[in-house]
Amino acid sequence: MPNRSATLSYRALAVFFLPLAVAQVLQTLRNPLLDAGMSRAPDPQTSLAAFAVVASVVQILSASGTAISSAYFVLVRGQQSYQVIRSYVVVYTSVITAFAVLIALPNIGDAFFKHVMGTPEHLIPDVMTMMRISLPVPIFNLIRQFYLAQLAHRQHSNLVWIGPAIGEAVLVVLALGLLPMLTISGGISGAFVWMVVAVLEGLLALGFVQYVNRRAPYPDDPATDAPLDYRYVTSFLVPLVLTQVALVSGHPLINAGLLRLPNPEPTVAAFRVAFSISMLPMTALVALRQVVLVLGRDPEGQRRARIFAYTLGLTLAGLMVLVAFTPLNEIVVRRLIGAPQSITSDTIVAMQIMAAFPIFMAVRQFYQSMTMHQRKTGLVALTAAIRLLVMVALLFVFTPILGWTGAGVGAITRIGAMGTEALMAYLVGRKFFGLDPVTRSMPNPSFKSAKPVNSEQSD
Repeated sequence: MPNRSATLSYRALAVFFLPLAVAQVLQTLRNPLLDAGMSRAPDPQTSLAAFAVVASVVQILSASGTAISSAYFVLVRGQQSYQVIRSYVVVYTSVITAFAVLIALPNIGDAFFKHVMGTPEHLIPDVMTMMRISLPVPIFNLIRQFYLAQLAHRQHSNLVWIGPAIGEAVLVVLALGLLPMLTISGGISGAFVWMVVAVLEGLLALGFVQYVNRRAPYPDDPATDAPLDYRYVTSFLVPLVLTQVALVSGHPLINAGLLRLPNPEPTVAAFRVAFSISMLPMTALVALRQVVLVLGRDPEGQRRARIFAYTLGLTLAGLMVLVAFTPLNEIVVRRLIGAPQSITSDTIVAMQIMAAFPIFMAVRQFYQSMTMHQRKTGLVALTAAIRLLVMVALLFVFTPILGWTGAGVGAITRIGAMGTEALMAYLVGRKFFGLDPVTRSMPNPSFKSAKPVNSEQSD
């Protein structure tokens, strides 16, 4: 398990962070790579629009993987707490599997995609087929995220990137080599490729964890820690799951809003391509939470982690500006992604609006980590709820009033919601900066204490 270090260096932060960032970027590459393959396959515009709907639902089902990772970093203190978290994840994954099967069933799935997701009638047959093919994806995404969290928690981040690298190599061959050669819908073949890669990466993550555990099993939990139980895990995890659902709900929410605009299919397709590209330079920042939760466990480590986070955010925002506001934009959209000419200009506008994303992401990740160290996950959920309300207001109130159209509507919604959440995360998390993380401590048996058995104290 991670150790407190009073001499945490920027080099140590970078060495720990880089493999995690590479893994995140590689995993995010699957979206533009799949888009590139579907753009070259038959019926690209319809395939991109239908696949965007399915991807949004699968992302919601997989969203809790990030919450489970955060719970792992904070709650696992040794072998006993690890066993509790692992069995909890097995139960949780079973529930997600049941729900995924439910919305893939005839009639139920049709009604869900039509009335809840707002999917046009003519897209529903393709959407249902893609959903059934993609059923294993959320399950193996949860498996992958759980075991990659274990590798990071044990400070074996050097192993984290290998599985995603192998997965992306397979994806390149299948998406760019196989998909354009097939005569079936690009969305359906893309869903199959997506499923194959998800299963492969989940199994690879499991293999690496078994290798690490054979060499160095977890030690026992500290004797001063109160035993972890399902009730406590649930109280910590549920607000984080709700947070992730709120965050990932932005995908179908924006799709639902864009599908109500004039020319909905090209608008959804343009925004999906723009968002996939915009995610690449900022996806690395997702790993900042792991860095802060694992290494930032004392005031000096937190101070250095904050400087590290701000530096990364500004650097990646500069990269985003370079791509979005120079001739590189058309090179990336047209030549690299292969998007149709009909959606290129709309895609570029959306990219330009989202250029400041990495700055807001860095602030959010750091200060939400401060709040999680204090196990105040309800406050994290509050900031995500406010973000969701801002999205709803921008999409369904301001857009009709102001007459906004095009993929820029999705971009404005995204950047406005992210900026609001970053501000709220800062306002909440700044008061926890410099504090030691809390733990569940056993009562001192030598005297009667006013504190309850499961009270939380600083490390």
